[in-house]
Formats: sequence, structure tokens, C-alpha cells
Amino acid sequence: MRWSLLALLMLMAAGVAAKPSVQWSSPEFSGLHKLASEFRGQEDRPGELTRLEFKTDIRVDKDTVRRRVRDVWYYSSSNDVQNNGTDRIYFDEQTDQLTVHLAGSIDAKGRLHAFEADNLKITTVDNDNTFTDRRQAVIALPGLGAGSVAMLEYEIVTDRSRLEMGWADIFSSQIMAPVSDWMLSVQWTDGEQVAWEGGGQWILCEGDSNGLLCSGADIPAVRLAGEYSWADEINHLIVGEAKSWDAVIDRARTAFDQALADTRGGDELLVELQTGRLSQSEQIALIHEFVARDIRYVSMSELGHAVTPHSVASTLSTRYGDCKDKSAVLYHLLHQIGVEAYPVLVATERSDSSRLAVPSMRYFDHMVVCFELEGSTRCLDATDAHTDWLHTPAWIQGKVALKLEPESKPRVIDVAPFRWKVRVNSEFHFTAQGGATEQQTRTYIGEYAGMFRNFLSGMNSDSRREWAVKNYQEQVSDLVEPVFEFTGLESLTPEVSVRSATEYDPFLNPEESMSYFEHSAWLNQEIHSLYLEKTGRTARFPGLQVETTHRFDVGEAWLLTTLTPEFEYSNNFGRMVRYVQHRDDKNLKVITKLEIPEQSVRQGDVDRFNQFLDVLVRESRISFAGQ
Repeated sequence: MRWSLLALLMLMAAGVAAKPSVQWSSPEFSGLHKLASEFRGQEDRPGELTRLEFKTDIRVDKDTVRRRVRDVWYYSSSNDVQNNGTDRIYFDEQTDQLTVHLAGSIDAKGRLHAFEADNLKITTVDNDNTFTDRRQAVIALPGLGAGSVAMLEYEIVTDRSRLEMGWADIFSSQIMAPVSDWMLSVQWTDGEQVAWEGGGQWILCEGDSNGLLCSGADIPAVRLAGEYSWADEINHLIVGEAKSWDAVIDRARTAFDQALADTRGGDELLVELQTGRLSQSEQIALIHEFVARDIRYVSMSELGHAVTPHSVASTLSTRYGDCKDKSAVLYHLLHQIGVEAYPVLVATERSDSSRLAVPSMRYFDHMVVCFELEGSTRCLDATDAHTDWLHTPAWIQGKVALKLEPESKPRVIDVAPFRWKVRVNSEFHFTAQGGATEQQTRTYIGEYAGMFRNFLSGMNSDSRREWAVKNYQEQVSDLVEPVFEFTGLESLTPEVSVRSATEYDPFLNPEESMSYFEHSAWLNQEIHSLYLEKTGRTARFPGLQVETTHRFDVGEAWLLTTLTPEFEYSNNFGRMVRYVQHRDDKNLKVITKLEIPEQSVRQGDVDRFNQFLDVLVRESRISFAGQ
């Protein structure tokens, strides 16, 4: 009897958690035949991949949101097919029912090729560290060749009762290919409140109390070069439930607070971590490292948890969770030691808060925990197992965020003035035979330390050594093979250091005068990484701070005569200064400091910025002579 009851309960649970399947309707290809026939009759067909039609009809009522989409493409060449012959439908398995009405193509000879349902693939589109749980139905359109016309038509029905944060859709009419015809219609029943905003210069929208109609034609392709944020650079149209930011915050905070209803295990954990005798800063560091490293990241956005974290007790028990689960644990533990932390939503794809025109949860895909300490805001990312708590991880700096406190508005997370900080100390001793020994320590600080820790922690000791030797030989000299030691990798400290010991065979004649020079290799490497390209857009520079200290001992064979000059150069981009200390005729100390703060560089200033770097490269050279 007990096993029968257990089986029944398991069956019921499986039914509740069952994921909607993709449905297929009987396709009607007459529309595709007609469209392809009309298109082939045109004399001025496009010479590139073109979206011929993109049409979306949305119907909103109390229970559902229905989206019917038709997407039609023309492939002008086999290259278009190779690069763009696969279409994707994005949906949420927990809340959406997807029905594919038509998927197929007609080739240049008029032959129909229908997609077989058995060839459909469902894959995840989760991004690491974020809590989105969308899926994509991958449709490799069959029979495509130069001159083919393909059509995809589908419907997505969203069960609004399953949504945790309401509905919203974001559309971009302008894409990486020209669009001939673009249309969006939205209809809603009485009593529904719908808001919309945006669209850009290519879209015209008209709406009233029960509907919205947007259309555009002959929309040119987006031509963007270099790194860019699609969400920030391209105009978007957002339509969804009409809410205020306070309403979004209230629903998101209510969902977050559900995780705090059961916090069993939290007090025991603090005892286990032995936080009692530590200072508050030490407690924060220990708690952050535990949550970031000892609770592994696993996407946990199943039904009911797309926005709502699992309970603190559950996450502590399983020792896994996604960003919101880990953030709830971090939030609770910080409050237990007296830190007034608060949860913050992050839009990892957005850096311009002004583009969040319609209040919606739809923009956000990540969560962190922040608090105020000694006049500064600290934001801890519970999914970042590599960056210490004193520094905001580089990947979320400058991203749009929403503090889950009443009356908050979207704002950009503060950007460090110097995101990349490195300190180099080098001791260079010349031998009586004309060779040299070098002891060197490169120390990466803050966000840079987090990046190096992430990079190096993924290697075993042999791979780490091989990388270090190769890196040294590429930047300094391929005539030696130094011995390396790494520190700061095992815990989340603010610094990671790479220490090397090197011995150079004789390369100077001790019976002759000395003439020595070197380009400060690691300073040079950092400068060379800064050169900007002309992309047509303002470039965002993350900020660099480097300090190098070189100590030279010329040994018994020589006496110093000519020293490397001191130097100072600055403009509105940054500053480099060099100090030379000459203690006696055997020892020389050269200190170089470079600071280029975080800034935006307009396209008209790119050449001048790169010329500034040219000067720094030239002046990074250290030289001296001895008798």
C-alpha cells in the first residue's frame, strides 16, 4: 500500500512539473508558394540575405498571451545558407505552449521542402551566472540554396497564471540583414493595461485603449563593427503589462523574500565557519568566499522559480543554486552578522538605463547583493568564484541594475576608475661573467586578480607552468625558461601574483663598457592591449593602472655612468611618469607609473588616443651604461 501511494504521489508530482511539448499543426503551404512565386517574378531581387517579412500578432486576455509569428527569408547565395540556414524559436518551457504551423522552403526551381518534426532540437539558451531559463527550438530549414525562400510560422501561448512577474516582449526591427516588411499588432481585452515604448526611426506605431499597430518597410541592415551591446546600440520596441518600477520592485522583492521564510542551517553554518572572533570585514570575506565557491552554480529556474529563489535552507542543504538562490543565502548570512544588505537585479546585456522605458522584469537576468560600508557601495556577486568582495566583478561594472527597495529606479553599477591594476617588481643582478639573474613578481589586483584567478585556476600545475613559460618567452626573452611560483589562487584575496626566477647566460663582455637597454616588457604588453579601432562608435575604455619597479645591480664588473632619464608625460587621456634613484655607482632603481582612467573615447579622438599610446611605448624603454 505504501509503495502504491508513493508511486501515485510521484506520478502526480511529475504531472505538475511536466514541461509543455512542442505541437505541430497540419501545414498549409499555399501562402509560401504564392509568396515565392511573386518574389521570383521580380526583376530586382536582393543581392544579399533579406528578411522579406516579419509579422507578429499578439492577443492578450486575462488568462493568456497568444503570439502568432510569420518569418520569411530570401537566401541570395550559398554563403547566406551556410551562415543563416538555421532558424530558432525562443520560448519558456515552463509557461509557454509552442505550436509550429509551418516550416519549409521553396528553392529556385520551385520545389517545396518541408521540415520534418522529428528533426527538431530543443536546446537551452542559459547564460552562465544568470537566471534566465529560456529554450530554443532549433529548426535547420531543409532544401535551402541560392534563390530559396523560406517561411517559419508558429504560435506561442503563454499561461499568465504561471508567470511570476507578468508579461513583456522586446522587439528589434533592425537586424544584421535588411528587412522588407515588418509588422506588429497587439490587441487586448477590456480591463487589461498594456504599455509600449520605443521602436526607433524605422517603425511607426499607432495605438489606442485596446490595441497597438506598428509597421515599417525597407529597413536597412545594422552594420556594427567591434564589440558592442546589441540592447544598447539598436532601437527596440517593448510592449507589456503596464506597471511602475515600484510595482516591479514589490513583486520581485516579495518573490525574493520567500526564500527567507526557511533559513535553517544558516546559524549552524556561521558557527562552522568560525566567524565569531573575526572582524566584520573578515566575516564578509569568509561568507562571500563560502557562498561563491562552496555552493556551486546550477541553473534552477524551473516552474515557480524563474524569479523566486529556492529557500535558504534548501540551497544550504543541496549546496547548489543559481544567482538568485546563492544571493538569498549570501543576503541572509550577511544580515546575521549585522550587514544591512539588499538584493539588486542586473541587466547584464544593458549599459544605458535610459533605454529601460517600460518598467518590466524582462530586462533583468542576474542578481547580486549590495550594501553600504564606510561610504562606499559594495556589490557581491555570489556566482563569481574568482573576484574578492572588495571589488565589483568586471563583467557587471557599468551594467544597468535595479535595487529592490521602494522608489528605486534603474541605474548603472559604478565603474572602477582603474579596472585593470598591475604591479611589477624586478630585481636584475649582473654577474661577473656578463650574464644576469632576475627575480620578478607580477601582481594583479582586484578585478584583474579575479580574471587571472579564473584563468589560472582552470589549469593543472603543468599547464600553468607551460603557459607562464610561453608567456614570458613571448613578452621578455625566448632564450630562457624561468621557474615560476603562483600565489593568491587558492582563496579570494585582492591580489594574485606570478613570481619568476630566471638566469641569463653571459651576453655582455665584462672586459668592455656596458650598454644596456630593455623595453619594460609587462608595461609594454599592457599598453599594446589598449589600442583602439575605428568602429564608428564611441569606445569605452575600462581604465589601466600599472606600476613597475626595476632594481639593477651591475655587479663587480662595471660602474654606472649614464642613467636612463626621468620622464613625465600627460594629457587628457592619462599620465605616465618615471623616477630614477641612483643610490651609488652599482645600483639603480627605476620606478614607472602609468594611469589611464576609465573613460569614453570619441571616434574623432581615436587617432589621438593611439598616438598617446605610441609615446608611452617609446618612453617605456629603460637604458643605462657602465664603465
